[in-house]
Amino acid sequence: MRLSPLLTKLALLCISFSSAEVWSHAKTDIVTVANGDQITGAVNAMTAGKLSLSTDYAGTVNIKWREVKQIESRYVYEVRLDDGERIYGRFVPSGVPEQLAFRSGRVNRQFDIDDIVEVRSIEEELSDKLDFSIGATVYADPNTQTLVLNARGQYDVRGGRTTFQASINDTRTSIKSSAEETPCDCSENPDGGTVDEPEALVNKDTESSNASSFEISREFWRERGTAQSYRVLNARYETNDELGIAHRGSLGFGLGRYLINDLGHELAISGGVQGVQERRKTCDDQTGKQRGTLYEADDERQTCNDAELFLNVKWHLYSFQNLDMDISLNGNTYPSLSDWGRVRGDLKLLINWELFDSFYWTVDAQTIVDSAGDRDDNSLSNSDYTISTGVTWRY
Repeated sequence: MRLSPLLTKLALLCISFSSAEVWSHAKTDIVTVANGDQITGAVNAMTAGKLSLSTDYAGTVNIKWREVKQIESRYVYEVRLDDGERIYGRFVPSGVPEQLAFRSGRVNRQFDIDDIVEVRSIEEELSDKLDFSIGATVYADPNTQTLVLNARGQYDVRGGRTTFQASINDTRTSIKSSAEETPCDCSENPDGGTVDEPEALVNKDTESSNASSFEISREFWRERGTAQSYRVLNARYETNDELGIAHRGSLGFGLGRYLINDLGHELAISGGVQGVQERRKTCDDQTGKQRGTLYEADDERQTCNDAELFLNVKWHLYSFQNLDMDISLNGNTYPSLSDWGRVRGDLKLLINWELFDSFYWTVDAQTIVDSAGDRDDNSLSNSDYTISTGVTWRY
């Protein structure tokens, strides 16, 4: 997607917003913070170094995890430690400073604040398990208008997590073109001069480019032990005019592992095999070999089936300074097993820098590459990217 005109215009209009709605249990949990204050509400989750607490009087409050001194709750949570162990139980009062007490079964355990890297609420109702957010970014100038819609969510259950995300990018660009000049009538006018030559007519055409993706991923964890590994199931559907993708769907299964699992720093990798179906002009691979093909009468394109490897890297870094910064990087590469020599990939970068309370400067960038993207049509590209930035308000 060619966004360079947008990036070079100083008069760019940028509007960005984000909202999230979290459903949780009764607001009876008690959180004690460093200054001794006690806040009553419903603990939703702790991730990226922030504890999310829903209250009746102040909406959703985000508390820095290292400011938390004690939690009391009668509801079940999953606590993930920095060694990978996952424990299910309830937070109970602790008599040890700088430690949280957690009752698992009939056993009470004490944990240092920095040993806990994630807290998940394990609920019984569907609405309580689902966390969903939606956002939009709009760019506009006299010649180009771009609308980007994003939705993200996760569904937590004991022993696993399902995450899903969707994005739609629609860009419309106005292109000025000159029409052919009309023949000149050079006859003399009554004043003895000639008729002025008509000016060339200018037409304004609109060129549109669209891209969309829908992805769902399921991670399966061991409920006991200290294993850092997990199983993963991925499904994805996408379209992209710039790369000539009218339809691409994939389904894959693999294994993953946490390489770094600390409070404020996470690094995980996963890999496996997936099947891919996409619609393109020809199913010949780069060696000219024809593979299994489905033909559709209403489309000149062929529906092609391929097999790929996939490798995913997820890196998450967040700081706990006066102004927090949250950086996440998600990269994928897909070497083809059936279309020899073809490699696809994508990379997503999200940066949130806290300006002041509840307001963040956000940079959201992603790029997609396909070594065979222009193989069928030289007018197509083998790469595409989007960049959006603006102020985000979190409620």
